[in-house]
Amino acid sequence: MTIALSPPKPVMTLRVGVTGHRQARLPADQFDRISDQIQMILDLAAKGLATAYAQYTDDYADDARQLFFVSALADGADTLAAKRAIDAGWRLLAPLPFSRASYARDFSTEDREQFEALLNEADAVAELDGLRMTPADEERAYLQAGLVTVDQSDIVIAVWDGKGARGVGGTAMIKDEALSLGKPVIWVNAAADKPPVFLAAEKIEGPASPEAVHAAIEAVVAPPPSSEIEHAFSGEKTHALAAYRTFASETAHRFNYGSFFQFWEKLFAGKWPFSVRLTCPTPTEEIFDASQSTLAQKLQSSNHDQHIFNKLIIPRFAWADHLAVHYGNLYRSSYFFNYLFAAVAVFLALFDLVAGGLGFGSKTLWIGSEVAIIVMILIVTTAGKRGRWHEKWIDYRQLAEELRQYRLYYLTLGRDAGSDLSKGEGGEAASWVDWYFAATCREAGMTSGVFDAASIRRTADTVLKEEITPQIAYHEKKAGTLHILEHRLHHLGEYAFGATLLVCLFYLGLVVLAGKEPGLATWAYETKNGAKGVVTMMTGFLPALGAAFFGVRVQGEFGSTAERSHATAAQLKTLAEKFEALSAAQTPRLEVLRLRVEETARAMLMENMDWRMLYISKPLNLPG
Repeated sequence: MTIALSPPKPVMTLRVGVTGHRQARLPADQFDRISDQIQMILDLAAKGLATAYAQYTDDYADDARQLFFVSALADGADTLAAKRAIDAGWRLLAPLPFSRASYARDFSTEDREQFEALLNEADAVAELDGLRMTPADEERAYLQAGLVTVDQSDIVIAVWDGKGARGVGGTAMIKDEALSLGKPVIWVNAAADKPPVFLAAEKIEGPASPEAVHAAIEAVVAPPPSSEIEHAFSGEKTHALAAYRTFASETAHRFNYGSFFQFWEKLFAGKWPFSVRLTCPTPTEEIFDASQSTLAQKLQSSNHDQHIFNKLIIPRFAWADHLAVHYGNLYRSSYFFNYLFAAVAVFLALFDLVAGGLGFGSKTLWIGSEVAIIVMILIVTTAGKRGRWHEKWIDYRQLAEELRQYRLYYLTLGRDAGSDLSKGEGGEAASWVDWYFAATCREAGMTSGVFDAASIRRTADTVLKEEITPQIAYHEKKAGTLHILEHRLHHLGEYAFGATLLVCLFYLGLVVLAGKEPGLATWAYETKNGAKGVVTMMTGFLPALGAAFFGVRVQGEFGSTAERSHATAAQLKTLAEKFEALSAAQTPRLEVLRLRVEETARAMLMENMDWRMLYISKPLNLPG
């Protein structure tokens, strides 16, 4: 295994898909012209990607660029375009509406040979679970293949005669689906000798000129913007491209900087705190462990999927997760340190009132210790702000969760589960996360395998056992621990203020008693004078300690996070029942599996987005 020293950069990839009429609907005298226009579009796309790569080479991997062509290989425009693409060096992704054997019956003997040749050349072939019992079943199968083609494409070529849809799953319908998703559609007129044009909704946007094709590719592959933006909460200038380049230059971390907060977190939650480890696994170790037991292996996936999992999805998730843990540890240890040691600083400032009378130490020693702690708090806070620990923790965790859910989407031909962080408050500088995730999805291409009933049941059962059930256990445990932590900190803060009140009442009681009967007054007077230093120290330190507990509670948002984990566990339990029903179904359907996977991924990503919005407004600051 090659050991990467930093997170891998994506390989610049472009996916062009095709939807078009069957051979019977294409005029014979237009075949050559349609084929030539498709070739022209492919050439323009390849040149456009080369131009983009020359412009953005620093932000992509050094590997050769990837060109994927997506075609369901129906006789007619699909096979015509696929053959041209393969001849031009493109890699073919073929989502077939039916099993390979069933689909082959659609072709004549001569065309079947070409169909089989294209399949043999394909980079990935997904045999969907389309039925052929009725015409309606067949239309639904073609629709599913068309939707997968659109999902797997960045630009769609529509070989269309300009007429309305004649049935479900036809070219007009698939073209409209691509437009509704905001994907560029290049219309190659199937009925008339007209130049290709870009479509926008119900109108022609403009000719498919080299400039227009290049602009469409630019919109797909261009790295995030480099314009400076003021971060919504930190007040500092930042920009997405710099954030991505910082991520790409990160290195592995062996020391567990979260050991400080983990110790106190366990202690406050009533657990044994000395079990905290001082080291953490590196990305290389995490990648190796994950490669031994991945969803792809458990689903007995193809060698193609094994390669994508072990060389692309797992390493990128491992790096994002490792760095998210590292910066999360730094951030949380920092605010635990700041609040708790701010209280210690107050204690040291007042301790001389007691220690001086006992001849223990000196005022210079205690004030010097207080200054040292204050300097450490300033250093930690300044380092955290300059190192953007808070911002990195949130962004890297978002990327890790999106990549983790992408495993499910990849294996079920789903639409990617990415978010649009650039539209969220404080998220403009995090748009690089969306860009990196989208670039990874393009690079991964398409899963390869057969989606028959047994495969769908196996997938549903594996997702249930390997993803949903562990996540339910994780969120239930997390919710329980955080609820305890929230209540303990709340009570400790109350106890600190309550103890302050008791000390004050004790002292006031001595003041009152000092003016009463001579014997009692003498004792009260002497005790009052002797306790002045201790009382002053305690009435200063205990409120500071209570404030520290309150500050940790507010910064950590333990109660809100616990409630969100509890709600997510409840959602996942409902989804677990649906997966159980799907895995037990006599005739499970791929479209239902895709829907269930989307629901599951959305539930977990929404939990992460809620967490993101909760913590993004809590940058590291000096304790007030």
